[in-house]
Amino acid sequence: MPEFALQVLGSSSATPTKDRFPSSQYLTFQGQNILIDCGEGTQMQMLKYGKRFQKLNTILISHLHGDHYFGLIGLLSTMSLQGRISEITIIGPAKLIEILDIQIECSGNQLAFPINFIANNSED
Repeated sequence: MPEFALQVLGSSSATPTKDRFPSSQYLTFQGQNILIDCGEGTQMQMLKYGKRFQKLNTILISHLHGDHYFGLIGLLSTMSLQGRISEITIIGPAKLIEILDIQIECSGNQLAFPINFIANNSED
């Protein structure tokens, strides 16, 4: 396994194109697998590039524009459906945890694994 590898999963802005998805990058660094942003289509791009959902240790969300986090609840739900039980760390703006809590509550589903949420200093 390389000590450092970065796979760009998406680099488009607020709207995807047929060839580019919203922001998402998969970073492997010193044995850790880190997802940077999680725009819509991230799961499909992870599948395309052979990045396993269950191997993720940390998810970083830069800010609360939709193209950076609209794929997150779907990814977390998929991980739960696939049997993940190990904790995942999510780092992002403080309001992100409120958004996730509301989405989980409204869906009537519970995640089978804990989230270690760390708020960054971002205002949005």
